[in-house]
Amino acid sequence: MMPAEGRTYGQRCGLAASLDLLGERWTLLILRELSRGPKRFGDLLEGLDGIGGNLLSARLKKLERAGVVGKVTLPAGVAGYDLGERGRSLQPILEDLALWGFELLGDQDPRGVRSRAAWAAMSMDAQMRRSDSPPPDGVYAFEVGEESFWLRVADGESTLRDGPPPFEPDARLSIDKEPFFEMAMKASSPSDAGGRVEGDAERLETLLETFRLPTS
Repeated sequence: MMPAEGRTYGQRCGLAASLDLLGERWTLLILRELSRGPKRFGDLLEGLDGIGGNLLSARLKKLERAGVVGKVTLPAGVAGYDLGERGRSLQPILEDLALWGFELLGDQDPRGVRSRAAWAAMSMDAQMRRSDSPPPDGVYAFEVGEESFWLRVADGESTLRDGPPPFEPDARLSIDKEPFFEMAMKASSPSDAGGRVEGDAERLETLLETFRLPTS
């Protein structure tokens, strides 16, 4: 579906039509945040520091009309947003873009740019999905500094979500942010990185053999 308003390339081309909808600033990053589970409007503002409420609202309305996102009711009756069917179908494309763009980070000046462990975990998950070594099934909780997210692996498929898992995980890793990045890049063990593991440490270490950041 072509966007009803805003800038358009005016070309009868699938790629141009996709960019008419998804190519505006912040749009793909909204999908990045929602790919880790439904979010309140305020949660999206926090994860997209700098977007502004009016612009976020406009982007969400446009995506909602196209069936990419939809309004949902979160626990305790709180309103939120989640990916629609067309939004979920974009996951492989978003993963490929994240891995492609990861190679560009080496040229980026780290001063003044924001980093989050959950964003790194998305690239780690994408890398793992493309690995020839299947990860061990299980539920893994990560507490990285002030962030928390969890990963579920079942029959070779993985799901990454923000927050604590809704049930007891098979393994839980608590670690500071910088050691987490170092561990994810160098594939070092959680204990070597100064992390604390509860539960099945051996299974977690096997997971981290493929659940890691790409290497050049």
